[in-house]
This record gives sequence, C-alpha cells and structure tokens, in this order.
Amino acid sequence: MTNDNSEVLNEKTGHVKKLCQNLQSLDRKVRKQGYIEIENFLSDPEITFTNQELRNIFSETHMYILNGLRDKTETVREQAITLSNFLIIEKLPINDFYLTYLFPVIVERIGTVELIEESEEIRLQLVQLLNSIITKYSNTVQLKPFLNDCVIILAESVKDKYPAIKELSCQAIINLATALPQDFHMQAENLIKPVLTCFTHQRYKVRVESIHAIGEIIMHSTYKGLDEVVTPLAEKLFDQIPVVRRAVGQVAARWMLEYRDRYSFFHKTLPLLLTGLNDEVEETRMEAACLWEKVGLQFQQENEKDLKDELDFLFEPPKYYPADIVRPNPGCRALVKRNISKITPAISRELTCWQEDIRVRCSQLLCAIALHAEEGITQNLQDLLLAMYTAARDDDIRVVSNITRASELMGWFVKYETWSELILPIIEDGPHYGHLTVLYGLVKGSPLEYIQHYVGKICKYLAEDPICNSRKEKYQLQMVKCVQVLCTKHTEQTKNDTGYYLFKIVVTLLALRHIGNKEKITISLMDDLKDTLKVESHKDIWSLYTGRLLQNVQKNPETWTPVTDEACIFLTTIELCDEAFGENLELIGDILVKLLDIETDAEMRLKAFYILANVFERKGVTIEKSPEATQFLERMIKEVFVPSLVWKAGAAAEAVRAMAANCLRHALAPPTVGVVEPFASHGLRAIVDKLLPLLVSLTEDPSHRSRQAALQCSALLAERCRKANAWRVEDLTAVYPEFLKRLDDPIEKVRITALGNLPMILADVPEDFRKYNYKAHHEMIIDTLLTHFDDDDTITQDLVYDVLLSTAAINKKMLLDKIARHRPVLRNVEGCDKLAEELSFCCLR
Repeated sequence: MTNDNSEVLNEKTGHVKKLCQNLQSLDRKVRKQGYIEIENFLSDPEITFTNQELRNIFSETHMYILNGLRDKTETVREQAITLSNFLIIEKLPINDFYLTYLFPVIVERIGTVELIEESEEIRLQLVQLLNSIITKYSNTVQLKPFLNDCVIILAESVKDKYPAIKELSCQAIINLATALPQDFHMQAENLIKPVLTCFTHQRYKVRVESIHAIGEIIMHSTYKGLDEVVTPLAEKLFDQIPVVRRAVGQVAARWMLEYRDRYSFFHKTLPLLLTGLNDEVEETRMEAACLWEKVGLQFQQENEKDLKDELDFLFEPPKYYPADIVRPNPGCRALVKRNISKITPAISRELTCWQEDIRVRCSQLLCAIALHAEEGITQNLQDLLLAMYTAARDDDIRVVSNITRASELMGWFVKYETWSELILPIIEDGPHYGHLTVLYGLVKGSPLEYIQHYVGKICKYLAEDPICNSRKEKYQLQMVKCVQVLCTKHTEQTKNDTGYYLFKIVVTLLALRHIGNKEKITISLMDDLKDTLKVESHKDIWSLYTGRLLQNVQKNPETWTPVTDEACIFLTTIELCDEAFGENLELIGDILVKLLDIETDAEMRLKAFYILANVFERKGVTIEKSPEATQFLERMIKEVFVPSLVWKAGAAAEAVRAMAANCLRHALAPPTVGVVEPFASHGLRAIVDKLLPLLVSLTEDPSHRSRQAALQCSALLAERCRKANAWRVEDLTAVYPEFLKRLDDPIEKVRITALGNLPMILADVPEDFRKYNYKAHHEMIIDTLLTHFDDDDTITQDLVYDVLLSTAAINKKMLLDKIARHRPVLRNVEGCDKLAEELSFCCLR
C-alpha cells in the first residue's frame, strides 16, 4: 500500500472513529445522531470505499457500533441496528469476520431464555437482521460456523409473544435450511418443539408459516422428528381457516415426494393429504387433488414394474364404477392399498373421538380411503364397520353424511357375500340406527346385478320382530330409508316373499311410529311398495299380505296392552286394510273375541273399540261385501258386545261400556246401498233377546255417552227387526218407556237423541199394540210428549212435533182428543193448532 493510499485510509478511518465519539455521549440524542452521521458518511455517493477500507473501519469501530445494541434508549438501539444492517448487508462483502462480532450480541439480546431486549420492535428488527444475514450468506462456508447461533436465536425468537416476530422467525428457519442444506440436519431437531408452539397461535398467518417451517425442518430431520410432528400437524386439519388446512396438505405432499425415507412413513403422511380431498372449501379440494395426483404419478413411475398389471388396465375401470367419480390413478390406488392396514386402526379409533372436528375429518378421510382402496378394503372391513356403526349415530350431520357415503363406496367395491356376513349378524344380535345407516349405504352402493338375488334375505332380517318392532325416532327413520333403497333393488329375480317382508316393515313402522315421525312416516310408503311390486293400488297389497301379517301377530291377544307391539300392528292393520278386512273376517274375529274379552286390559279394550268403530263406520267397504259379514257381525254382538255392555262398577268399566255402545251403534247402522243386509237372518231374534235388555239397562247408565248410544242402538235394532219381521210388542213396551224417561235427562244431548230416535221406535208398531187393551200405553206416550211439547226450546218443540205425528198411526183419535183437552193449559197453542190441522188434513186424505 502506498503512502497516499495509507493516508487516505487512515483519514477515512479516523473520521469514522471521530464520529464514534458521539456514540459515547451521555445525551441519547447525540448518540442517535452519531449513528446517523456514520451511515451518512459511509453512504456518501461522492466518497468511494474499498473493501479493505470498509474492513479497517469495521475493525476500528465495531466495538462502539455494536455496543449501541445494548444502549438503554430504544431509539438508539434501533438506530444501531439500522447501521449494523447497512454495514453487514449492504456495504461489507461476504466475510465471517464481521459475523464473529455481530452474532454474540444478537444471541445476548434475543437468544437467551431470559428476556433481555424488552422492546418488541427492536426484537423484530434483530430477527430481520438475522434473516437478511442468512439470505446474503446463503450457500456460503462463511455462514456454517454460525449455524448453532442461528438455531439458538430462532429457537427463542419463534416463541416470542409478538406475532410478527414468530412469523418472521419461521420464515428465517426455512431460509436457514435452504442456506445450509448440507449442515442444517445437525441442528434441525432442536427447532421442532419451539416451532410447534406456534401451531396454536390465534393469528392464522403464524400457524401457516409454522407449518411450512416444520415441513422444512422435517426434511432435514430423522424419523423421530417426523413422528413427533405428525399428530400436531394432523390437528391443524381441523383448523377453521382454509389456508392453514391447505398448508398441511402442501407439507404432506412435499414429504411424500421428497422425504428420503418416505416409503416408511406413507401411512402417516397419507391421511394429512387425503383428508383435503373432501374439504368443505373447493379450492382446498382442488389443490389437494392436484398434489395427490402428483404423488401418485411419482409413486407409479418409481414402481412401474410392480404396477404393470394395473397400468395395463388403466383405462378400464371396474364394471358399474360410479359414473360421477373420476377414478384415481394406479399410483394413488396402490399407495392406499399398501398402507390401508396401517391407517384403518387409527381411523377406527378416531371415528369415536370425543372431539367433533376430529370425527368430521376422520369421516372425510374414510371416504377417500374407501374410494382408493376399492376391493382392497375387504381385509379391514370388519374393524371399520364397528367404528362406522358408532359414528353413524353422531349428532353432527356431516359425520353421518360421510359415513353413509363411505358405506356406499364400500357397497360398490366389496361383494355382498363379504359385507353381509359382517353386518347382518350384528343387526340380528341387537340393532341400533347406526347399523341401519351403514346397511342403507351398503345396499344403495351395491350394483343391482349383484344384490338383486339377496334383497329377500336382507328384507327377511329386517322384518324380524326384534329388529322391526322399534319405537325409537331415529331408528324408524333409518328403517324407512332401508325400505326405500331395498325397493329400488327389487326386481323380478327377487324372491316372492320379499314383498311380504317389506309390507310387514311398513305396517310396523306405521303402527309403532314415534310421535316425532308422524309427518315423515305416512301411508305414502305404500306407494313405493306398490311401484316395486307392480300392482295397481294399495288395495292389492293389503289383499295379498294382510292375512299372513295377522297370522304373525295373533299371539295371546288376551294379554295385550295399548303398548304391546302386536296390538298396535293389529289395530293399524284393521284400520287401514279396507276390503282386506272383509277377506279375513274369521281370523280377525278370533283375535277380536280374545282381545275384547271382559277380563282384558280396559285401556286396550277402549282403544280397540275406538278403531273398530271406525271400521264399522266404513263397513260398506270393509265388511258388507264379504259373504261372511252376517256371521261375523252376529258373532261380534254375541261374544263381544253383549258381555261388554253388562254393568260393572268403576270409571274404567263405565268408559268401556260407552265406547262399546258407540261401536255397536256403527255396527247396527243401515248398510250402504246395493249390499246385502247383514242381519237379515234367522239369528236376529236371538241377538235381540240378548242385546235389548242390556240396551234398556244402559239407558240408565251414569255416563251420558252410554245413555245416548243406548238410545241410538235401540232405535237401529228396532228398525232392523221390523225389516226382518222380528219386532214384537214385548220389545216395544220394554223400550219406549226408557225413551220417554230420557226426555227428562239432565244432559241436553241425551234428550235430543231420545226425541230424534223415538219416531224409529214408534214407526210401524206391531198390530197388536194398536188394540184397545194397550190404551194405557198410548195414553202414556201422548201425555208425556204433550208435556214436552210445551218446552221453551224451539228445537225440542219441533222434535216433539215430529214424534207426535208418528204416534197418529198408533191412536189418532186419542191424540186429537188429548190435544184438544191440553190446549187450554199449554203455552204452545200455535203448535197444538198446527198439529191438529195436520192430523185433520191427513184424515181427509
């Protein structure tokens, strides 16, 4: 070096050293200004500095400059960092000499467990400085000696409370791994635990950067590092932010493509990527699909010999492969098949995890596994199904939907003979609606050609009483879905009994349906069955199977209660079957006689009489077209109604009598037009002899409903007897006094009923009753009616008027005399005159 150059060097160095005197001032403003002036001098465009000059300046002044990083004043430290960054990054050439002095200070300030640097902004600047150094010295030997210091600093800074520092530290770790690719592995695992602390940070950008940092760290770590991070990384699949979930997929894909021992860890990394294939966000699904395809293609290329057979049939998907699904490439399928036995235990375990998010993601993963494994899932099906039964009962509808979808996929690829041997015995032992959900998916997914021969067997299982007879709300809904999907699989190849089994299930669902399912489980289910069996109407279905169903339920009717399954099914059947009721009268009669015995449960009898009343109300459809209608009704009256109308003490007995009398009223009602008279037989007299005394007695019953029904039944019975010429004077004289007594009944409805039905009693009386020796009876009838003819109620007056007109056929002369005699004392003079005029007019005619 010449003297001139030496003088210039000394002059520049001296000037900087002179400026450094300000850095020792007690005034913080002076110290700060000193750093600014040094930077201004070194950056002066009119002054050029050689590398040697800059080195000498740093050597002479570094102790003053770097000491500013420890200054008590934050603004001074900030300016010192700015100058250090200017020197190390912008001015000074690459040389580990400068870093030797800088790193100890940075380690001291932010690389210790104890917090030295209190300012968040300064800590951030120091990390930025470190990151700039790593970037500048990337892939140089000068950085290698400081790897340990970098790791020490970043291990602490990544745990900083300030989010920006965490985020930048993660980026710096990635840069450090890139800068020292041959050496980073020696320190990489020391950063795993510090970086994992960022996984739970509330700021999603920090979580994203920490995931990428872990991905880079593991690329330089041993298998122990990967084992340590797989679980925390899997937890980020449940993150609410899509970017975070995408980051997991990106990292997993990179490991599967580049990790040196990736073949040993595919079973751990596969779920991290496959879960994204069913993500809620389309962008995440698309990215995961692209990455997964790339992984599969690489695996395919690396194992081309082993996959030769599959590659040869690449463009030939299996028969009945779902048309709406793109089949994964052979590499993807082979990857899953080779690792499925290692993945399924974890899936089975996590499907029943207490955390909702884990169950959702795990069910999504199951769908992806089922799609890729195809028939390869067979060996693990038993363990998976056990977990799926439980998961199918999840409160989260997303889990249930995924389980159903996975079941469909399994149904597509696994043969019926395999999955049926696993699920049907389980259902038979003790079913819940989770079993039915999975069964529904399996049946729905199974190709028609393969399952049509077994539909009957499945239906038979489901129609068994322990399986079919359930009152649980969700169970019933799943049973409905099973019935509907089985109907779609029913063909001419299906066994003939299948229709009955489906019918039995449907009727049982209608009979036992939960109150919450009233609008979901309706008679419309028969529409699906009608279309399946290819019959014209519901009537045909009931005609085909009602008898067999009744044979199945007729087990000890005398022991039934309102909640007995067989009782509910029986009553639902007779209420809905219409014409099929008349086709099975003998069997129904046998059951009803036992069910309505006077010793059976009172509440059960009430319910049965109510249903039976509805049936008799429609007897033009249900009974009268049957040739056995007469015998059935006569049997019902003799063996059911007669015993049921006998008086017994107690409120329950009173209610049963009222309901039985009401049911009898419907049974005795006139037949519809064009059908055979069901009581036109020689047996009617025997019925009257037994029934009439009971009805007379019932008119005095404490229940006004019983009294009302007794009056109506008596009138109907009288009408039927007249048609059969079986109505006697003794019958009339036994009945009409009770009707007259009911005109004084305290209940208005009973009084109205008595007046409304009296014309039927007094019409076409036996000829002997008109004779003189029955004059007292005539007088009693007329006097009683005239008394009530003076009632204040106009409705009552009108009804009495009609009854009085009907008595004219019995003894008109007495009636006219009584009207004339009572007219002066009655208030209803107008009614008397009108009645007399009407009777006189009838005489003239």
